[in-house]
Amino acid sequence: MATYEHLVKSYDVGDLLDDIASADPPAYLRRCFAEGYSASLLSWSRVQQLAVCAMVLDAIVNDRDYEFFEHELIADWRTHYASACGKLKDTAALALRRVLERDRPEDPDAAAELEELAGRLAAV
Repeated sequence: MATYEHLVKSYDVGDLLDDIASADPPAYLRRCFAEGYSASLLSWSRVQQLAVCAMVLDAIVNDRDYEFFEHELIADWRTHYASACGKLKDTAALALRRVLERDRPEDPDAAAELEELAGRLAAV
């Protein structure tokens, strides 16, 4: 089970999952990564949002479990959106690399978690 406690500390993961669920999940994730990549500056909250979206993508396409996700919801998304989400891995990895280059978290543990997550999504 993957944990990224420093990246999600003080972030309401449940609210973001609700937002994704109420939209078209692949479209929501695509938009999140595109906005994260193109923004000139990202707040810490925005970095966290981008990281959690990347975790959702990782959970769907790489079949990983995250303790703070609703497992039934992620299982449903795997069934319905795995193919569409699989096409987003490169975009997500680029967005996370951009964060690491320009808006790197001050917390070294959070930065290391973000690097690990980017690596998971960049892996073939």
